[in-house]
Amino acid sequence: MPYLDIDNLQAVFLDDDALRARHLARLSCGPLQITSGRVVACDPLVQPERQPFARELQARGAFPVEVLHDKGRHALAVLWLRDRSNVRVADLNWQMALIEGESLETLGDDEFYGYPVDAGVGCFMDPDAAAAMAERDKREAATPDFVSYYDDVLEGEMGDANVVDHYPLGPGSASNMVIFRSGWGDGSYPSFWALDAAGEPVALVTDFMVMEGGDARDEDDKRSDAYKASLSPAKSAALAALGAAAVEGDVAAAVEGDVAAIKALLGAGLAQPNEIIPSFGETAITSAIRMNQLDALRVLLGAVQGLPMPPRLYRMDKEETYIDYARRLKKPRVEGLIELLKKAAAPAAKPGFLKRLFS
Repeated sequence: MPYLDIDNLQAVFLDDDALRARHLARLSCGPLQITSGRVVACDPLVQPERQPFARELQARGAFPVEVLHDKGRHALAVLWLRDRSNVRVADLNWQMALIEGESLETLGDDEFYGYPVDAGVGCFMDPDAAAAMAERDKREAATPDFVSYYDDVLEGEMGDANVVDHYPLGPGSASNMVIFRSGWGDGSYPSFWALDAAGEPVALVTDFMVMEGGDARDEDDKRSDAYKASLSPAKSAALAALGAAAVEGDVAAAVEGDVAAIKALLGAGLAQPNEIIPSFGETAITSAIRMNQLDALRVLLGAVQGLPMPPRLYRMDKEETYIDYARRLKKPRVEGLIELLKKAAAPAAKPGFLKRLFS
């Protein structure tokens, strides 16, 4: 059947806590003015003249637009035609949004109709906004220093959030387009109507296909989240304190205090030197090496048998020892640090070994 990830689409109905658990957040982009009853989804810098979707809306007026994003990368864009809190998600029917002449019958498995992106942005707009944009573009192009519509008009409006509620003819004019960065950037992206039991549209959603199953986490994120969830609040706090003690202290008095703190934390038994500290993303041993804290490292290594391998809970480019890690750091290692690691890594002599060797 044609491409349809219902779990992706239904994510727009999740509350903020549920979104956060999937590494997603909701961002309001502003209201879209629907003046003609038709909606266009397109890259406005490449194809502003794109045909509107075939479905005509009864609605007129201003309707909110949001994006769901993962650390700024937009996963879904949604035009709300009804308050989502009044919608029963289980009753929705999702249909690919088509323009005139397109038919689902021509699509193969996982194929879709979508709008092409070549400038890294997408939008929702009423067809009337395309005429307004063309008028503004003509006016801007007549100026001597004109470069492009993006450089001269949009770039200053987009901001760090990578969204803009853009009125080509200025605030207060009749037509606007809500523009947002498009997922991975250039490509082709499908849109879908969410229809209620009566067949009336509730929302229009563009899927930028940066996630599957409505979850922006990769496998490493899921392992990390599962690990964090397995820690008690007391253990999480102890690990964070151990990491802080391992990285602090540039003068002798402070170092002595941090070493004492490390000993106390290790003695309490909640935090171990070779456990990942969630707030740091590394172990206390790694922190001590990274920050050149030789005294702290000595105490940490004294609490373990030999030199352990770093845990591979989080993704690493390759498996490496703590010695390898210390050697590849650009910051020069404090004198004695590499030697301390080598000594910890050396196998302990078995009882009676030297006697047998020299007897």
